[in-house]
Amino acid sequence: MKEKVFNVSGMSCNHCVMAVKEAVMDVDGVSECVVDLEKGTATAKFSDDTAETAIVAAIVEEGFKVV
Repeated sequence: MKEKVFNVSGMSCNHCVMAVKEAVMDVDGVSECVVDLEKGTATAKFSDDTAETAIVAAIVEEGFKVV
């Protein structure tokens, strides 16, 4: 199991938080995601065989940037 903090740019409200959380949770292998609007982060716990690039792609697909 891995845990990584992704810095997410472009979130401005709770709707953004939910969009990022749902997108990350939809990635196969992700077991938990906590999004912090104030810090601009998404912390994901995921299986060792889940690619971080898949999580980044899910966030970008929602219209946000991972920096």
